[in-house]
Amino acid sequence: MIKKLIMPFQIVLLKKRLCPACTHPLDKIGNREELRPNKVILQCKCKRRYILDQETNSYKRATFEEEKEFLNKKKQIG
Repeated sequence: MIKKLIMPFQIVLLKKRLCPACTHPLDKIGNREELRPNKVILQCKCKRRYILDQETNSYKRATFEEEKEFLNKKKQIG
């Protein structure tokens, strides 16, 4: 039930390009790495990861699979 109340606020914050957890501007985050073509993953200061879809220029929360893919790429590089 609480999810139904909170979700609309989180969607509005993401549309305004703000982190729903800490309200830090997502555009000002420097940790950006290419995940796939036209998809960039970034990590907020509160340690949540988001995906920037460069085609639609919108943010969404990274799924567990996307986070695993990101961590696997980091292990291969480093």
